[in-house]
Amino acid sequence: MRATDTGNMSLNELLPGFMKFRRSPRRLLLLSSFLALALLLAGATGCAPNSSPGAGTQSSSDSPPSDLPELGDEVIRERINDAWLREVPEDSGSAEPISWRFDADEPKEITVVEKKMNGKRATIVLDIKTQTGPNRRNPRALAGQIRTEWELKTGWALRRWEIVETENISMKYRNIPKPPANDSNR
Repeated sequence: MRATDTGNMSLNELLPGFMKFRRSPRRLLLLSSFLALALLLAGATGCAPNSSPGAGTQSSSDSPPSDLPELGDEVIRERINDAWLREVPEDSGSAEPISWRFDADEPKEITVVEKKMNGKRATIVLDIKTQTGPNRRNPRALAGQIRTEWELKTGWALRRWEIVETENISMKYRNIPKPPANDSNR
């Protein structure tokens, strides 16, 4: 005989359909969600163009692949900022060598001397003339050539050329005399 007092009834008797759902492991639900997400991601990335060299398009061997971003003067001028150059000697040779980081606020004259592209890598020799910003403690000017090694880096959505190594070829610095201080109290 079934009890009519709901306090005495078990949960199985009250909700038989709920118990079947409750018995199904949560792991199965999580696993199916994970597999659905993985299939969705695989399908989305499978629609991207083939990035292997020579795949998809027929191009002559003397022209660079058209799917690589351009490594032009604008990109070089932008990416040279924050690049480090180690062991820059003074032009007279009497002072210790310094390290130099190219800043965005310093004036620069950049000339591309040599450019060798090899797929997703490039070697560029630059002739640079620059000097420190206007309010630096030790004003200096640099001039000479450096060799930069570039690599095409791929992120989530972007591909961009980045400097991976710099080498000093003939870059030297010289100290610039400080301008006389303006005394605004007089």
